[in-house]
Amino acid sequence: MEFTIIDLEWEGSFKVSYDRNKDAYLLDLIPPELLNLSGFYQIYGRHPVYGNDVLLYIGETKENEDGTRSFKNRLSEHVKSKFFYHTNLSISLAPFREDSDAIKDIESVLIYSHKPALNKHHLDSSRNCKKKYLIRNWSFVGSLNECCTSYWDEINL
Repeated sequence: MEFTIIDLEWEGSFKVSYDRNKDAYLLDLIPPELLNLSGFYQIYGRHPVYGNDVLLYIGETKENEDGTRSFKNRLSEHVKSKFFYHTNLSISLAPFREDSDAIKDIESVLIYSHKPALNKHHLDSSRNCKKKYLIRNWSFVGSLNECCTSYWDEINL
């Protein structure tokens, strides 16, 4: 079986700070040069059932009208809504540029392989991809496996 090998180089973990006066989470501890890139991200924090510093979410920066969307844009949306009531947040980033179908496929394999607490799609199977991916996670991987693949998805059907 032939695989498309994807290497993700993770940066972080970066704490998300909270400003009591603004009643807002800030991304000021993430280097600006990273915030302007796009790719994959992991969000960690406290979960009422699973405990402290657990993998809450894996996501990707979806493209906007001009074909790009930065980590800063996407993560700002998250900390203002979905993650506002979670504490002790931290984020890891893996800059990555590829066509949008490949990015969605890779995200689905990452979610399927790790089952983050707050993701709701791709928990039981990855996206129906024709390509078989072997995803290798490097550097600051957090709770992620060093290697994951869509191969198991096909076997478990």
